[in-house]
Amino acid sequence: MDEPRRILVVGNGGRECALSCALLLSPTVEALYITPANWGVVDPSAATSGSRVHTLDIKVGDHAALVKAAGDHGIDLAVVGPEQPLVDGVADELRNAGIPVVGPGREGAQLEGSKLNAKEFMARHGIPTGGFESFTDYAAMKTYIERLDGPCVLKADGLAAGKGVIVCSSREEALAGAKRIMGDREFGVSGDLALVEERLYGNEISFTCLVSGTEARLLAASTDYKPLLDDNQGPNTGGMGNVCPTPFATPEVIAEFEEKILKPFSAGLKADGLDYRGFLFIGTMLNEQGLKVLEFNVRLGDPEAQVVLPMMQADWPRLFAGIAAGDLDTAGITIREGACVAICAASANYPYSKSEPAVIEGLDRVYNRGLLTPDPDSAPGTPPPVSIYFAGVSAEAANEAAGGDDAGSAAQSYANYYENLANRRYLATGGRVLAVSAYGEDLSDARRLAYEVLGNLRFDGMQYRGDIGKLR
Repeated sequence: MDEPRRILVVGNGGRECALSCALLLSPTVEALYITPANWGVVDPSAATSGSRVHTLDIKVGDHAALVKAAGDHGIDLAVVGPEQPLVDGVADELRNAGIPVVGPGREGAQLEGSKLNAKEFMARHGIPTGGFESFTDYAAMKTYIERLDGPCVLKADGLAAGKGVIVCSSREEALAGAKRIMGDREFGVSGDLALVEERLYGNEISFTCLVSGTEARLLAASTDYKPLLDDNQGPNTGGMGNVCPTPFATPEVIAEFEEKILKPFSAGLKADGLDYRGFLFIGTMLNEQGLKVLEFNVRLGDPEAQVVLPMMQADWPRLFAGIAAGDLDTAGITIREGACVAICAASANYPYSKSEPAVIEGLDRVYNRGLLTPDPDSAPGTPPPVSIYFAGVSAEAANEAAGGDDAGSAAQSYANYYENLANRRYLATGGRVLAVSAYGEDLSDARRLAYEVLGNLRFDGMQYRGDIGKLR
């Protein structure tokens, strides 16, 4: 199988930044296109041979433009990062146009697109999960909650931009949550159907897998830190940090996951006739009863991608080409010794509201330490000791600084952003702004380096947790 040389990455968050950086570790990649632009993608070969990175100004929901761009730029492989375009069927449209894709089609993506669909899949195929009831009527949901004795979790059935989950400690909180989902329609049509689930307690473990056809392979297990503040206080977020490997995933737990969850998942794909080619993220809770599944994500997690990908030694273009072709060949992929810790820096008002743009300072200090490029003596495909993955970041006067054309459907080429720090300012413009990901000999070493690097960065209102990777 020929390795893809021209690759399109759809999406521009921290997950897609990590994916793009991983792909560019391979010298076989001639050009990588990312849309919309993410100015944090690092090409390790840029200093000697020029950057292979190009940006396209196409929204992830514009499927027709994505298909056209893939044809216009001779794309050999498309990797779809976010969940919404997958649920909307962009992978099907690209495949129908002859473009190999990493990402499930519309039917497979409903495992994330509908929480009821996921729960029914688990029940049908014997995958352990918490109990649940589903509702399409607000009054019926209220009546059910009033009879509950104890905590629960409420979920809007649809995607809701990752915000449609409400963890409730009391009946009063649950009734207020039901009003938000089905009464006030805070999450729009995603709340047309809602679930009331058993609340599970224990240690959360995120399992990141590759799936192609009915074959599945676990990459690595990690642990996410969802609440905004230290000691798991404050509101839930998209994730304030992550560690990989997680100390909770002992060899016995890994064996339990593969036997009781991953194997029946693969069998379920076959039984249901789902042609699934892409990533699979399975969120679980570990307690005295063992592992139970909280959710399926039909793509890489975020910030899980920012620790799992740097922990792997792999020829990603070759591996992805196999997945897209329905041939999961994981020969040569290994989990590195050591550990990786990612810490997210968020804007002042996150997760409540947007913040004013703020200039990010200190990137040059980190670059000058030489931590952001791979060790020349390391094996091919080895990530650098530190990565700074951009998520909610924009570049001021980016086109002028890069010497590119005006934004549009045409591709723009740009130099490695670390080499142009003197000519370009980076602004914190999103909720989760960036993630500092550091590799070390063990969890303590990786944690120390990640916080040391993060200490060089600042922007007005920057907030982050101080206990990512701290064992209790």
